[in-house]
Amino acid sequence: MYIKKSFLVIIILILAAAFLLLFVQNSNRESHINEEYVNAEEFGAAGGDDKDDSRAIQAAINFSAKEKIGKVKLSGNHHFILKNGIKVKEGVKVELGQNTKIFVEGNFRAFELMKNASIENGTIEVTKAEFASDVIYLNGKERFWSHERTRIHNVAIINSSGTNSGKAISLYSKGADHFISFVNFSDINISGFEYGIHILSEKYSDDQFSFINGNRFTNITLDDCLTCIHIDSSITIPNESSGNQFTGVQLQLTEKTERAIYVSGSDNSFEAMIWDPQVAEEGKPLVEFSKSSMRSYMLTNLDSDLVKDDGDSNRIAQYSQQ
Repeated sequence: MYIKKSFLVIIILILAAAFLLLFVQNSNRESHINEEYVNAEEFGAAGGDDKDDSRAIQAAINFSAKEKIGKVKLSGNHHFILKNGIKVKEGVKVELGQNTKIFVEGNFRAFELMKNASIENGTIEVTKAEFASDVIYLNGKERFWSHERTRIHNVAIINSSGTNSGKAISLYSKGADHFISFVNFSDINISGFEYGIHILSEKYSDDQFSFINGNRFTNITLDDCLTCIHIDSSITIPNESSGNQFTGVQLQLTEKTERAIYVSGSDNSFEAMIWDPQVAEEGKPLVEFSKSSMRSYMLTNLDSDLVKDDGDSNRIAQYSQQ
């Protein structure tokens, strides 16, 4: 009889412990819902081992979007591994801790943002030589506009593989009424890519327009990229990239750099300090305004012989001439 009672007590204690654990887990999740964020670690993102965290991070984003919570957090001082791409759903902000790192291991688009989605803080680092895709990608089919809150802020985007391949930030538009407009990119460090910032608006048809206009790039540092900033489009519709503003830009050139800035479209403006232009190939311009550029403006430290202007009514000024 004593043994039976002891066994019964043990069963009760085990059930009580299991109930308590379940209660604590549910309480933690509920507290995060109340605080309007989801912790990706609750969905299995370990943040410290060598396992792929892609599925767990995507699950946290999907849950946040479905429940209209609006924020997913990746804890500080941890590292997470992506072996598959992530789609940041509409209305969700992915917030990394200040010292959090995401390692991109493979050749795939790391983060594709839907409209009204954001990424803030931390470091996204490409570690594999086979990478030749985009780290952060926006497609005009989402129709980004001023009433959305799409934003990339306080992020370092690094290619440490040594290959200088891929694009750190890529904006692309091709389709009927596809556009990316009034998105804010701020306080971003980019290093080691083929293209630091790549903007491409391609022609869809003569009477259906696509454009990438009016975006702001503020306090951007680009280092060791083959082309730091590249804007490619027609001068105007049907496919244009116009009115984009780059302010507080610092470009650190290296011996690998082929071009600092390439400009098409109209009314794009740049305020850019370009470091160590002497590393450029002799006689080769570092800044080029293409034949498809018009009324664009650049304020820079570069000498005029390092700027090639094949466009119409563009204006280049040195800081001393301001």
